[in-house]
Amino acid sequence: MADNNKDLKVGKDVDGSGGYEMKLNLGTIAMLISATGMGLVPLFSRWATRTDMFDGAAGFNAGDSIGALMAVGRMGMGVLFFVVLLVATHKVHVFKKLKLTPAIALGGLMIGMSLACYVTSTLLTTVSNAVLFIYIGPVICVLLARIFRKEPMSVLQWICLAAVFIGMLFGEGLLGFGVGGQVFGLDFNLVPSTPEFPMKGIGDAFGIASGFFYGASMFFNGYRKDADTTARGVWNFIFAVLGAGVITIVLNSLGATPGMENWALNVHFTTFNWIGAVLLWIICGPIALGFLLVAGRNLPAADYGTIAYWEVPVALFIGLVVFGEPFTINTALGAILIIGGGAIPSVKGMVAGRKHKQEVEIRENLAAKLAEEEAKEKLK
Repeated sequence: MADNNKDLKVGKDVDGSGGYEMKLNLGTIAMLISATGMGLVPLFSRWATRTDMFDGAAGFNAGDSIGALMAVGRMGMGVLFFVVLLVATHKVHVFKKLKLTPAIALGGLMIGMSLACYVTSTLLTTVSNAVLFIYIGPVICVLLARIFRKEPMSVLQWICLAAVFIGMLFGEGLLGFGVGGQVFGLDFNLVPSTPEFPMKGIGDAFGIASGFFYGASMFFNGYRKDADTTARGVWNFIFAVLGAGVITIVLNSLGATPGMENWALNVHFTTFNWIGAVLLWIICGPIALGFLLVAGRNLPAADYGTIAYWEVPVALFIGLVVFGEPFTINTALGAILIIGGGAIPSVKGMVAGRKHKQEVEIRENLAAKLAEEEAKEKLK
């Protein structure tokens, strides 16, 4: 079996399209770093935009669309970081030779739109809702693969899809203990606002949108694994800026509607806000998303999808410990169903992949021993 730590095989395909042996250890570490950085988004986004970091009712030092603009800055820092990395590693020629395909462009566009919606969601609703909703993404990815690539869905995947949907109901408080004035009930009366989150309903809607865009990004990123990480990263972040910019423009356009004037941008950050913004742009931008690209290139999809869920406990910890948000039994059940529904197929695929790898190694070792014995027989 080929060593998992082999480097890119460079030959005629200098654009990074040659054979590539994934580095599993590097991919695992990169995914953990990326997921941790992503989990810190609620912390830095509220730090960067709120008048009082710990009081959502105090409003923002900008219009309500500031979350999407923060995502534009975050993606812009990613472009700058990868361009510098491209020059420092002498890969400008690789970037020029890499063919820009619709999959690469759409992967970047979708992640930019997803993160613009996600940052907006973290500002307008609870951290638990925002992070749980974005993680319907892996299920959306499976559905897109089923629709467009005609990939079959097993009974387990359908069950997991149902689990994620039910988990969303628990997370939103539409189903669970104490809902509808019952011990355990179902009530589709959405809570559009709370004292802490006056625009909670809109924040939840952006959270769900972030999950759909995230799933679409994962779907498109499943193509062109052969592309060089640095070169692809430049294109990904360029289109991510465009995606986040689209969401920002849409939100600002809504400012022309009567009653929605607060969506217009009116930035008046303090020094404290700017520190949070810079930390968001760097830690949750080029660092988190850069390592995400490294992980995507060096891990099988099952491993990649499973480890990505580390972001959820990181974000929930931030919401509980830093912002004192209540973690109810319904939220816990929602988290279990969403994480389980998204991760179980990935874990199953990861175990199957490990088993297949072991079987291949056994066959190759056996073939090598037989060839060795045959050579010895010929020498006799």
